[in-house]
Amino acid sequence: MAIKMTKRDFLEMFLGILFSVIISLLAVIIFAVIVKYANLSTKVVQIVNIFLKIFSIFFGSLIALKSGQKGLFKGCIIGLFFALVSYLIFSLINGSFAVNPLTAFDILSCVVAGLLSGVFAVNVRGNK
Repeated sequence: MAIKMTKRDFLEMFLGILFSVIISLLAVIIFAVIVKYANLSTKVVQIVNIFLKIFSIFFGSLIALKSGQKGLFKGCIIGLFFALVSYLIFSLINGSFAVNPLTAFDILSCVVAGLLSGVFAVNVRGNK
């Protein structure tokens, strides 16, 4: 069964990715300031980074997905492309494109967050 996509669907997914990345960048900047002045362990920083990614995908999807349709698919795409774009951006900032075991977990958690966020967003929009 093929999913029929319209220009509006592609625009919603693009905006979801864009909003998610912008929210993530802002959240990471704020968290970096906190980390600079607080003595946080590496484990805490990793957990907060995963939370910030999930938070960003959730709100990016909620803002962008307005049609109330295809939430599972659109959310999956938003999560997947967010993971790829954020990996590229933060690798460029870090100066290293190293892949480690957490990279696969990041991608998987972003896709799952996208799936759940997409379903939530279209159900919220569909009830209006």
